[in-house]
Amino acid sequence: MEACPRADSSWAGRMALERRLLGGGAMSHAEYEISRYRPEFMSQALDVLQYLYGDNLDSNLSYFKWKFHDNPYTEHPLGMVALHQGKVVGFRGYFATMWQLNEKKDKMVVLCPGDTCVHPDHRRKGLSVAMGNRAMEEYARRYKIFFNFSATKNSLPGYVRMGFVPLVPKTYLTRCSGLGLFKLIWREKRRSGWRPERIAFGKFDDIIVSDGPRPKDMQAAVAGENPRGRKITLWQDEDFFGWRFNNKRNQYVFYYHRKNNVTTAYVVVGVSPITGRGYILDCAQNDDKAIERILSYAVKMKHFDVLSIYNFGLSGDLSKTLHGLRFKTNSLIRTIEKKVKGELPLLLRPVRRKYVEDDFFFERLDMRKIENWKIKGICSDDA
Repeated sequence: MEACPRADSSWAGRMALERRLLGGGAMSHAEYEISRYRPEFMSQALDVLQYLYGDNLDSNLSYFKWKFHDNPYTEHPLGMVALHQGKVVGFRGYFATMWQLNEKKDKMVVLCPGDTCVHPDHRRKGLSVAMGNRAMEEYARRYKIFFNFSATKNSLPGYVRMGFVPLVPKTYLTRCSGLGLFKLIWREKRRSGWRPERIAFGKFDDIIVSDGPRPKDMQAAVAGENPRGRKITLWQDEDFFGWRFNNKRNQYVFYYHRKNNVTTAYVVVGVSPITGRGYILDCAQNDDKAIERILSYAVKMKHFDVLSIYNFGLSGDLSKTLHGLRFKTNSLIRTIEKKVKGELPLLLRPVRRKYVEDDFFFERLDMRKIENWKIKGICSDDA
């Protein structure tokens, strides 16, 4: 993995770093036009995005509409296009989520840059960075921060050139047996696919296993939590839950804990369609033992050979529960992944192209400090 530059703590140092990194690649502005995405560009944008999404046109259309057109936190789809002779040859999208301080009513919309693709005939001309720079100019009046959850080894250098700074390495706590690791590697090599029939859906004592969200119950569980300290948290109301899990490209398993006919907790696991690896994307409880009960059931029933969760943003109670169920930081699978893929960081940057120190603060909290965020897997545009 290419090293990220360390952020200079001084304002002057940050500005010098940004000026150095924003040089980008050479591009003839007479040859290309960078413009805001408009709905009439959708067909052409999807033609380009086939090089990123794959060749399933129906799936691509459904995913694109869900992610950008149906997003409840924007008035219109957010994105930039690169035009060559009036035709779309590049696209860069912005996935919006809403955040708030847990004890305040003030909210902010965070933009996640991603789904960036340039047609092969027009690559190495600085179009990706040019679209990113134009987005800073277009969105600075309305939005405060860019937050990237899904940078790859290939895209990371471009984000660094645009002045993004690392927040924390994207690492996981993982529960995995030796046999589970073998099965995961075997499936990945064979591309054999995961069989969802290994999970039985239905009601099992106080646990409900489902393939769909229950927005009202999930919102109530979130509202019933009592977070400690001042943290920037994801806004999760019924509308959020009703929209967020309509991503047809991903597979989810929903667990609900019921007590006296009331849902006291939920856990959402995203499942890799190739390996069957499970990622705990979201959870909430207003009963101290409910999440432990759900995860103990999933482990006992062997729903997942490998089960992981972000190793940051965890409450003390959840961290204790996970370690009690033998989730580990320094697992064998992490050692293998670190060697093969590296550890990519979460990245953030103020939307304003020429920012000042205050642009990193929300309600007096420094957004460059991971302890000021409550981040879950579902926050990522890739989840």
